[in-house]
Amino acid sequence: MNQRKATILKYVVTDYVNTCTPVGSIKVAEKLGVSPATVRNDMRALLDEGYLEQPHTSAGRIPSDFGYRFFVDYLIEEYSIAEEERQSVQKSLELIRFRLEQLLKEISVVLSTWSDCMSFIAVPEENRSTIRHIELTQVSARDVLIIMVLSNGLVENKLVEISAPADRLPIKQLTRALNERLGGLRISSITPAFLSGIFRDFRIQEEILYRSLLQFFEEMIFSFGNSFIYSGSNLLIKHPEFQTSDKLAPVLEAVEKSASQLELFDLGSDRNELDVAIGHEIPNESLHECSLIKCNFSFGDETNGTIGLIGPKRMNYSKVIGLVRKVSNLLTEVLASHSRI
Repeated sequence: MNQRKATILKYVVTDYVNTCTPVGSIKVAEKLGVSPATVRNDMRALLDEGYLEQPHTSAGRIPSDFGYRFFVDYLIEEYSIAEEERQSVQKSLELIRFRLEQLLKEISVVLSTWSDCMSFIAVPEENRSTIRHIELTQVSARDVLIIMVLSNGLVENKLVEISAPADRLPIKQLTRALNERLGGLRISSITPAFLSGIFRDFRIQEEILYRSLLQFFEEMIFSFGNSFIYSGSNLLIKHPEFQTSDKLAPVLEAVEKSASQLELFDLGSDRNELDVAIGHEIPNESLHECSLIKCNFSFGDETNGTIGLIGPKRMNYSKVIGLVRKVSNLLTEVLASHSRI
């Protein structure tokens, strides 16, 4: 494609994204400072080559899936995340003091708000991380702190208020037994009977501590199960493409159904890989009027997740790609440098 046709295509994509109105040759000619006849010839060529579409005979042109793809691959300008956006993301990332699921929900809301698209975060089932170390520590007369370190470097802890004086419990011996029996095991293998046996061996009658430990492991199992979080489905209706239920409903249904398998949202194991799927490039037919932007993030050495956006093909690709990439990188950095609480 020559430079002038590429410039025309870039303008058509940009203007259509901003206005949702087919773009005519006169408007392009005025913008580029060339004759309308020249623009008409080039737009006709772009139409014949599949980069543009003409919704109606007398209408202007709109980008095709192929045109969007060329724009994303060759014409897009790098988007610099605005300071206001950066601060908003950073503020949400400070919620690292909450559990991972709460953090991801907050990040999903921020991403959808700034993009006016539906955001999603997919975390596949954690199969490889095992328990590296468990520590029970008395921190006050009736408070015990539970700390667990996983093989991927992540840390969980929980403060438990018990009914009996903590100094009457064999905390050190229980800690040693937990490490001997649970060290190297996957979280999902910890059963109530397993824990009950350890407590019974030590003749510990402190039910609150037992129940708290059990709840602690159950929460961890839930945290590392298949997890799919999305936000901003209500924002899609702001776009003309989805302002009728027959257009919006199939998109929401497709996302709901795909959430249980995660294949649509998975990027594999390569860290910080980014992918853009436009229209018919998306395997699910119900999403052919959408674009899907997704990028990996990681926490620890073994766990990857995917964060991304679903919106109309007529989107500000520079901005949404920049947002997804930046949020993914920030999330990876924060999860790598902080313990989970």
